[in-house]
Amino acid sequence: MTLSSADKLILSSIKINPSVTELEQLNSLILEVADWNYLTKTIIDRGIAPLLFKKLPFLTNCSIIPATVREKLQQTYYITISRGTLLLDYFQNIADVFSKQSISIIALKGVYLSENLYHDIGLRQFSDIDLLVHEEDGEKCLIILESMDFRATSAMKLSKFVSSQFEIVHYTPMVLNGVSIEIHIKLHKKGEKYNLITSEVWKNAVPVTINKRNVLALNNNDLLIHLCVHLDKHFQVGKVQFTCLCDITNMLNENEARFDWGTFTASCQLYKSEEVVFKYLVLVNKHMNAPVPAYVIDKYNYLLTDEIEQKFFKYLKGDFGSVSENVSLSAHFYYLKEVTTFSNKVRYLSGVLLPSKDFLIQRYEIKQPTLVIFYYTLRWLEGIKGVMFHLKNSLKQ
Repeated sequence: MTLSSADKLILSSIKINPSVTELEQLNSLILEVADWNYLTKTIIDRGIAPLLFKKLPFLTNCSIIPATVREKLQQTYYITISRGTLLLDYFQNIADVFSKQSISIIALKGVYLSENLYHDIGLRQFSDIDLLVHEEDGEKCLIILESMDFRATSAMKLSKFVSSQFEIVHYTPMVLNGVSIEIHIKLHKKGEKYNLITSEVWKNAVPVTINKRNVLALNNNDLLIHLCVHLDKHFQVGKVQFTCLCDITNMLNENEARFDWGTFTASCQLYKSEEVVFKYLVLVNKHMNAPVPAYVIDKYNYLLTDEIEQKFFKYLKGDFGSVSENVSLSAHFYYLKEVTTFSNKVRYLSGVLLPSKDFLIQRYEIKQPTLVIFYYTLRWLEGIKGVMFHLKNSLKQ
């Protein structure tokens, strides 16, 4: 699969502060775009439109871009500012209340990056507020949010027994007036190849200011690792967030002069994340011109396989395929392994493969409840696919 000029223009728009040469390349690509409708939809859907909009004054060929396209880019930028302002106002209130209760918070992803990396909340889209707190403060945070009129989103559970076996990485999102807050006590679930040690992350956290409030953020090494790990989780199941690719690229570009690759690699080795992280660093270097030293590329270039690259091309073009249940069913193998006694294993499997009718109706959006019985067959078929998916991934490892 090859990239069109429109695709290349989208990827070339990602950097906050491109070089003169990169701006010239972007300017040239404008002349080659054949399908502006495709470019407009794709760049907006991938969350990159505001980044192109802000570069238009520096592109002599911007007048060639159809006026309707420029207007849509501008609208997206201002919509991003509006949403970001709302979320940061909510963050400010929550930070004040948590501070009064002596609860430390690490601001994750968009709520931190929009101000502290992009320096313009119109450039980085984010839809919710992710906060990392100490595990002992997790439930206290939920109580505080409830007192502020936030309410947990409801999701049908497989069964009480199955749900009780899951570890808590983050609590059910709390929502008020369309603003969602996700309280994390860890950065990922157990059983992954990598291990972002929570105590180490807290030890490394740095003080930052977000919307005039003093809080904490991940240090640059931990942040870059977390972004790659978070991207990988979505990349594998077809729910790719291109904002993560933008973040990784701009983290590298904005910190190029002072980035210490030795200490960064040591952090990756400590967290057992070397392969998953450098796979994406090679990817953004190749397709987004993110600055990564040649010796690093030479060492890790083998991690960027043709399969990963083709997936990336498809995701860029909006071809996410069908995100099937076999991926989430595969995750149950880890929890099943942790369940003690044979009878409890059978009970767990029954909860996964024979869930309640209400769960099936919600999960598969069944309009005719009388047809629910047929969806049990679908569930079992997905279970078989989940087994195959799990075995395939096990062989790769």
